[in-house]
Amino acid sequence: MEERRKFDRAFLKYFSKVIDRTNGVVLGYLVDLTTGGALLVGDFPLKLNDIFQLRLDLPENFTEKDHLDFEAKAVWTRPDPTSDYHRTGLKLLNITPLDMLILEHMIVDYGIIPKKGNNQELSKF
Repeated sequence: MEERRKFDRAFLKYFSKVIDRTNGVVLGYLVDLTTGGALLVGDFPLKLNDIFQLRLDLPENFTEKDHLDFEAKAVWTRPDPTSDYHRTGLKLLNITPLDMLILEHMIVDYGIIPKKGNNQELSKF
């Protein structure tokens, strides 16, 4: 399969809160990110294949915006092996070009790129 990522998957040094815009519920925190997908860690699993209307809180004074609004599809979920939390892989959808630039900026400024071969969990989506 051809690799189409502009940026490698990055663990985030800043865990951004992710909120369901339809009901205001905090779904969890973003712990890794690419321009096409993300790993969310939260208190409960998200329903597979559902599309969520999300708000991602941005670091303070990071940009003129304090959050991003976008859609994401839950593509996998499983219990976290080291805690009572759940991990959910998200496919990012319908992001404006400006918001995509902000995500790319987050990856560069707050991301830690794991070494190749040490990233088994994150390579699954």
